[in-house]
Amino acid sequence: MALPNASSSRVSASAARSPHSVRVAVITPFELADITLESDVTSQAAPASQASQWNARITRELRTATSVILNDAQLILPSGTAQPLDADVAVIIAETACDPVLLQRVVQRTAAALDAALLEQGVPDHSVDLAARIVLVTPESDCVRPKGLSAHFSLETANTSLMPFITGVLASLSGVREMRRELALLGRVVQSMRSELEERNEELQLAALVQRDFLPLELQPIHGVHVGAFYRPLAGVSGDVYHLEQLDDEHLAFFLADAVGHGIPAALLGMAVCRSLELVDRTHGTVKILGPSETLARANRRLVEHQRATTRFATAIAGVLNCRTRRLRLASAGHPAAVLLRAGEAPQELLCDGGILGVFPDEHFAEIEVELRANDRLLLYSDGFEQAFGGAQTPRHLEEFGKLAGAFGALQYIERLTQQVDGEAGSLHQADDLTLLCLSIDHAQEKAGASEQTTMHATRHAA
Repeated sequence: MALPNASSSRVSASAARSPHSVRVAVITPFELADITLESDVTSQAAPASQASQWNARITRELRTATSVILNDAQLILPSGTAQPLDADVAVIIAETACDPVLLQRVVQRTAAALDAALLEQGVPDHSVDLAARIVLVTPESDCVRPKGLSAHFSLETANTSLMPFITGVLASLSGVREMRRELALLGRVVQSMRSELEERNEELQLAALVQRDFLPLELQPIHGVHVGAFYRPLAGVSGDVYHLEQLDDEHLAFFLADAVGHGIPAALLGMAVCRSLELVDRTHGTVKILGPSETLARANRRLVEHQRATTRFATAIAGVLNCRTRRLRLASAGHPAAVLLRAGEAPQELLCDGGILGVFPDEHFAEIEVELRANDRLLLYSDGFEQAFGGAQTPRHLEEFGKLAGAFGALQYIERLTQQVDGEAGSLHQADDLTLLCLSIDHAQEKAGASEQTTMHATRHAA
């Protein structure tokens, strides 16, 4: 068999086509008088006689095992990196040298070559078994033993002990190659899954950007009404959606829905509900503003009509505010009640009867009317705030909402609320999507007949 040279793609008995054919590699130091390894790393030194003898003996006595004889320079590629050595046992024969520096060099090159072969096969966490596969034979037993060996024999003791040792190691490694192949396959599967997860994460981030693009832009309405929005998805996309729309010079419509579940399915459902909203009725050239009860009823019927193999539900709350008279009409579909914050009073829940969207096509949604005052704050929120403040067992979100009743304006309220949420234990790992709308009434505006209009701000906070 011709010796493979350093330019081979791997070192084995029958080249790269049979990477598992070598059981034993006999290695000898590559040393020539007055010639350094750096001057000619590919030169073929004649194998040392002891190395040749041991190679022949291994082949003769271990008939089911193949062997190859190499010098340590062949374990280094011209680039300086390790040449993969695919072998179960590496026997280093140093018949005339006990130089510790030389021996350590050969051991390190051998270990690197074995390691490179395992790495090439995709076997993870393989370095721990290399020491159990390298044996050193030196002229005398008192030579300094390099690190990284499983056994060290003198030439004399090797005659009786080396072959039994190799036989034992090979027996113990009988199932290792199959395990390595399985580990390599597992490694490829894990890498494939990792790539798939990275691709899905990129798609999720893109979906989150698209969803944010469909959130309401800044409005320019009327009569001292300001709107602020807090919006923080649980994971990229959100099952919470909201809508704000100025219907005419006086009326502002708002809507907030929370689709059951999380992630992309909930986000798609929420956006479908939000995009199908009917806030006005246009017939024969006239425009009629629909009440929140009718808006929810139409959204519910449409959702029920589109139910197929799976049933999807959502809670929602809708309202129409006459910003000049400050008269509010409100309806709810199984959603947490809106909260009215009024100076000097405890937070008041505005309760409305109505089942969740997507169950019964003829569901009725009761409507209430409330007259807002100067400095009032109206909050519409998703149930994620019950988890954010105190948890499901002891929710204290109403108390936390009330602490900020003195905050002036919707935008300032949202800023203060953001600080409160971030200060809560577990805020970095929120349990649900968080969405809140705050409508504030400017105290400087008159209730009715105001001649000047102020800018209404619709802002959203994104974590």
